[in-house]
Amino acid sequence: MRTAIRITLFAFCVFFFSWLVVYKTGINPLGIQSEDTLPAMFLPISVLKDKTLYADNYFDMIRQNYPHPDDKSFEKNLTPFYFKKVGEHYISAFTIMSGLVAMPVYLLPVIANMPITLESITILAHVASALIMAFSGGVFYLLVKNKFFLNEKHSFLLTGIYLFGTVNYAMLSQALWQHGTLQLFIVIALYFLYGKKWFLSALFLGFAFITRPTAAIIIFYLALLAIYLNGKLVSAKFLLGFVPAIVFFLWYNSAFYADITNQGYASQFITGWKSRFPEGFLGIWLSPSKGILVYSPVLIFSLGGIYLAVKNWRAHVDYILFGSIIFMYTLVFGMWQHWYGGFSFGYRMASDVIPFLVLCLVPFVKSRWFEKFRQWFYGAIVFSVLVQVCGIVFFDTIWHNAYDDGYVDTAWLWSVKDSEFVFNVRRVLVKLGLLERACPQCLPGK
Repeated sequence: MRTAIRITLFAFCVFFFSWLVVYKTGINPLGIQSEDTLPAMFLPISVLKDKTLYADNYFDMIRQNYPHPDDKSFEKNLTPFYFKKVGEHYISAFTIMSGLVAMPVYLLPVIANMPITLESITILAHVASALIMAFSGGVFYLLVKNKFFLNEKHSFLLTGIYLFGTVNYAMLSQALWQHGTLQLFIVIALYFLYGKKWFLSALFLGFAFITRPTAAIIIFYLALLAIYLNGKLVSAKFLLGFVPAIVFFLWYNSAFYADITNQGYASQFITGWKSRFPEGFLGIWLSPSKGILVYSPVLIFSLGGIYLAVKNWRAHVDYILFGSIIFMYTLVFGMWQHWYGGFSFGYRMASDVIPFLVLCLVPFVKSRWFEKFRQWFYGAIVFSVLVQVCGIVFFDTIWHNAYDDGYVDTAWLWSVKDSEFVFNVRRVLVKLGLLERACPQCLPGK
C-alpha cells in the first residue's frame, strides 16, 4: 500500500507540475483543454457554495470567455453547447460525475472564500484531474501486483506505461474529462472483482455507467468475467451493487434535469452514428494524428498479449474478455461521427479502454516473447512517453484550428505531411527562425 501511495504522489506531481511549468512560462498557454470540461470544472463550486447542480451564478462568466460560436456578441442569447437550459437554469450538458469526484479538491478553497475566477478554477481543475489519474495509477499498481501476480519490476513497468505512456498523461490528467473518472471507477471495480467483492465491484461499475453510459459495453463483459471468476451465476450482491448509482441518477435527473432528454448525449444517441465504416475503426487505431498505435506504440504489444491469450484460451479467459472489450469499444466508437475525439490530444474516444489495453500486456511480459522483443518493447515505451511529453508542451488546439474539417471530410486525419506531430516539428523550426510559418493559414512566426 505504501508503494501505491508513493506512485500516486509521484504521478500527481508529474501531471500537475509539468503542466504548471509550461503554462506559467508561456511555452503552452492553454489552461483549459476543451470547452467540454467547463461544466465539470464549475460543478464543485455550484454544489459547495450554492447547494445546487445549476451553474446559474457562473454562467455569464463562463459564456463571456467561451461564447456560443454563432453568438459571440450575445445578441441572440444562445446557450453554448456545453450547457443545457432547463427552465431558467443552466446545467451541464454532459454527465456530472467528474465534477462530483473533484469536490474534495475544491472544499478548502471554498471554505477559505477563494475568489471565483476562471484562473483559480482552472488551477483547481488541474489539481483534481491530476489526482484522479494519479490515484487511478496507484490502484492499477495494486491490481497488477496483487491480482495479476506480477513481480515488482513488471508491476512498476506496466503502471508506468498506464500513467505516462498513454493519453492518460497528456490529456486525461490535464482536464476534468469524463474518461479519467471512468477509468478510476473501472480500475477500482476490477480490483474488487478479482477479490470477489461482488457488491463493491458492481457499485463502482454502476458509477462508471453514469459517468459515461458507453461503459455498458465494459460492464457486459465484466459481468461475464464475474461469472467466470465465481464459477457460477453472479450473486445477488453483484446485482444490488448497481442500485446506489441507479437511485442517485434517477434522483438528480428528476430534481435538476426535469426530463431525461436533457441529459448529456440523449439527443445524439440516435443521430450521432455518421462515420463511414471501417474508416472510424481504423482511424482510432492508425490515424497519424489520433491513432492508438501512433500515440502509444507500446500498445502494439497488447495485441501480442491478446494473441498469446487466444492461443491458450482455457487459462486466459479474462484476457480474451479484455480483448473483446477493446475490440467492441473501438468498433462501436469507430461508427461515431466524432470518433477522433474533437479538439483533444490523441485517441480520446478510445481512452476508456486504456486499463484493458495495458492489462493485455500481462501475458506478453510473462511470456518468452518478452525476452525476445525486450529492446523493441523498451524502445516503444520511451517513444510513447515522449509523445505524451510533446502533448504537454505542444497541445494548444492550434493544429486543430488549422486543419480540423470536422467529420464530413476526414482527409485531414489521414495526412502524414500535415499530421499533428509534423506540424509541431514545423512550429519548432519557425521558433528557430528556419521557417516562416508552420502552415499556409498560420500567421508568420507561428
